[in-house]
Amino acid sequence: MTVPVTDSELRAFDGSLRSAGQKRLTQREIRLAFAAACPQRAAAPDARAVLHALLTALAARQAIRLPDPRRWDDSQTPPLPTSLELLRDPSAEPAATQVPWHPALAFAASERHPASREALLQINAWLQSHPSLLPPAPLRERALHIFGDEQRLDAFQSPDGLFAGRLPAARIGVIDTPPPLAHEMQPAALGGPLLVLAGLASYDSVRRWNAGALAFSAVVHGGGSALLSAVEALQGLAQRSRAAQLFYFGDLDADGLAILDQLRRQLPSVQPHLNLYRWLLRHGCRSSPGSAAAMAPVNPAAGWPPDLAAAIGALFASGQRIAQENFGSRELHGWPSGVPRGS
Repeated sequence: MTVPVTDSELRAFDGSLRSAGQKRLTQREIRLAFAAACPQRAAAPDARAVLHALLTALAARQAIRLPDPRRWDDSQTPPLPTSLELLRDPSAEPAATQVPWHPALAFAASERHPASREALLQINAWLQSHPSLLPPAPLRERALHIFGDEQRLDAFQSPDGLFAGRLPAARIGVIDTPPPLAHEMQPAALGGPLLVLAGLASYDSVRRWNAGALAFSAVVHGGGSALLSAVEALQGLAQRSRAAQLFYFGDLDADGLAILDQLRRQLPSVQPHLNLYRWLLRHGCRSSPGSAAAMAPVNPAAGWPPDLAAAIGALFASGQRIAQENFGSRELHGWPSGVPRGS
């Protein structure tokens, strides 16, 4: 397990390494720099693991170059390099050097982290020569265009964008690449309803059953954040299957209903498959949620009729949940063929 280190520790260690004024440092010099930058951690029982984590992080940021693994000291765990090479430190450039930053990179003028600044300089050069940003591309393709290395931008990625959200990915022509939705379409049932199932086991059972029953034009597997990031793909699938209705079926618990609620905010045409939820409430095995988190109330806007909303509210009030897997391959054998009504 990698020992966590902070950005401030990384900056202090990087500065301590560079203070020696040498391009190459021996293992002894590396240890001295570590002790000077992080004295408390250098004296701790896990000091070797901390030093390994610091060196690995600096190498990932391309602030240092580590030797071939054959030249590491593996007498203890984890192994440590016997030497390292410091890479160029952009923050040490003369103050008089002025970079004509692209407007999207205005924040880069104050960037002092060597690896980040080096990457920003390369992005800046690419933007200057590719003002149209066309054609748009996924992140790893764009990284290959800019750096010749498809993984180079991975280390600078965050949920808010690149470089801690300071550079939206769209500003360098990057498009989202949501994961594909697993699905099975039935050409003979085009025009029928589409059913999204949150669980993989439920999806597989219904998919196999639907191949003969033709109850749904398409059966889709999608749950959690993966489904919420693939709404556009779900819309396209509904159009190709000519789905008259879009239904969702997942666990009867706070997380399951929260996903449905968030999905309907993006795609209001999606409705809970009411008959399947009714079946769960009548026949499903009830269990504890497995955490102390409070069960969320049913959102009336999600399309629940009053009687079903009350039954789900009572379930949650009792501190219980029902997994969608209660309705599986065994129960499907007793489900009438043809299109099962969603309400």
